[in-house]
Amino acid sequence: MPDLEPTTLPLSQAPAAALSVAARWSAAWVRPPDGTTAQQWLDGLRPTTTEEYLGVLSNVDPGNIPATRVTGEPRAVRVAPRSVQVQVPTDALTLIVLVVDTETGWRVAGYDRA
Repeated sequence: MPDLEPTTLPLSQAPAAALSVAARWSAAWVRPPDGTTAQQWLDGLRPTTTEEYLGVLSNVDPGNIPATRVTGEPRAVRVAPRSVQVQVPTDALTLIVLVVDTETGWRVAGYDRA
């Protein structure tokens, strides 16, 4: 029997917790102050990031991130039963952050540039 659950939900059904995680993650993702080590940057992302995605981010040099601050509110652009894509504007680009529902709560599992 096919699964009757819709693959996308109305944007108004985006959980506030998922939007909050996207905002907190984005604020931690932007280029940190000079002198911040990559490990310190990763530690800042750890509370809001899946373990799998932390492994991917460990290859990023935070000094190369063009954005230095978040400039607006997070906005859901796609809502599914267990994941939300959230648009977060920064001073250099707009992030599309993928937030997924995990056993430990909402966590970021990836991002793209809009």
